[in-house]
Amino acid sequence: MINLDELINIGLKVVEKAKEIGADELEIFLSSSDVFSMRVITNYVTTRRGLDAGVGIRAVVGKRVGFASASSISEEIILETAKNAVKIAKTRPEDPDFKHLPDPKKPSAKRGIYDEELVTKSSDELIKIASDSIKRGFDKSSAVKKIDYNLTKQVGVFAVVNSRGVEIGDSYTTIFSWASVKAERNGETVTAYEIFSSRRFEEEPLLTVSEKAAERALRMFGGKKLERAFIGQAVIENFVVSDFLWPLTYNVNARNVQEKRSGFANKLNTEVANEKVTILDDGTLPEGLMTFTVDMEGIPMTKKTLIEKGVLKTFVYDSYTAFREGRESTGNAMRRSFENLPAPSTTNIVMEAMANKGAQELIMEIDKGVYIGGFTMGSHLTDPLKGTFSVTSLNAFYVENGDIKYPLKSVTAGGNFYELLRNILIVGSDYRLTSFGKIPSILVDKISFV
Repeated sequence: MINLDELINIGLKVVEKAKEIGADELEIFLSSSDVFSMRVITNYVTTRRGLDAGVGIRAVVGKRVGFASASSISEEIILETAKNAVKIAKTRPEDPDFKHLPDPKKPSAKRGIYDEELVTKSSDELIKIASDSIKRGFDKSSAVKKIDYNLTKQVGVFAVVNSRGVEIGDSYTTIFSWASVKAERNGETVTAYEIFSSRRFEEEPLLTVSEKAAERALRMFGGKKLERAFIGQAVIENFVVSDFLWPLTYNVNARNVQEKRSGFANKLNTEVANEKVTILDDGTLPEGLMTFTVDMEGIPMTKKTLIEKGVLKTFVYDSYTAFREGRESTGNAMRRSFENLPAPSTTNIVMEAMANKGAQELIMEIDKGVYIGGFTMGSHLTDPLKGTFSVTSLNAFYVENGDIKYPLKSVTAGGNFYELLRNILIVGSDYRLTSFGKIPSILVDKISFV
């Protein structure tokens, strides 16, 4: 696979021709990733391996900005794509808020984990791990009837080169695995799932994914319906916390704030959460799945406090939104792919622990409520501006006086994101890495259950 220096050199060759093709400024974003993915549904195996490479180009003509992309990193195609971006820029209206592309800034020495062992893991070795994991899942009980196991390994690199002197990028490794289990007993069918994600190869967690999913499913036998609707407390397990807190990413986006599309507009330095709650956005977290030396404009990633002891302290900025306020970018320019323009987004959300407690210890703090873990549905329907949510969990338990009484066939937790922040009672310490960040289980109050 192509390396970082090679990507930068390709970008430089095109950037040098900016004036020649009619651009006042030019930015070349190049990316390449080698992806191996596999899915095993009981005994049926499918695998895919491919190289995903491409370029996204911003061309500036006066205060007009054009963007074009291509699924290639060939110098010839990149040059043609740059010319297309210039043509598009000339058709665009002037943007009075656009100042210029980012200037180079020296990055810190911190970067995300790049695991050479993961790079060298062969497809056959990963398939063997999947097979062994599934066997462990079936070995848990004869009630386990079906296991759906997925594993994805990615080794990637990206570079940002612009005509103002930015020439930088980073490389990364990630591995992600999940297993979904269906179990049957006496005519009753239950399901559950488990996930694991990391920047490095860790064999044991990959092997135990199916086993843990099976354990979760087996605990759901004998589930009952909630006897009546009530308002109470909830322990939300670490790997589903993002289903309730993802509107945070939307509302701290500086672009949304500036355009009055955020519930946090005009709330800076005011209390928005429980006074004991502190939430960080840490783009320097070594194990973080979204940690890179620089963001996707070439600006060094940083660690920043979003909410400190309940008080909203800052938003996340890319260069465009930062220049609008006469400040520096926070290193939060992200792209879904090379086909997208950069935009502000969080990197790794980290909630500071309030107590040395995991989910089981937090359950003991519940007077009357529900423990939410595993399958959830409906979080994508949350209105991030209004904050209203209605999330259904298929792996939940009714809790009274600190004891789990019985599993629930399903339960819907309703509430409001902004009120949830204020009603967080305890942030635990059982951290788990997810694409949202490094997240522990939490205990919250005043959730509506039906």
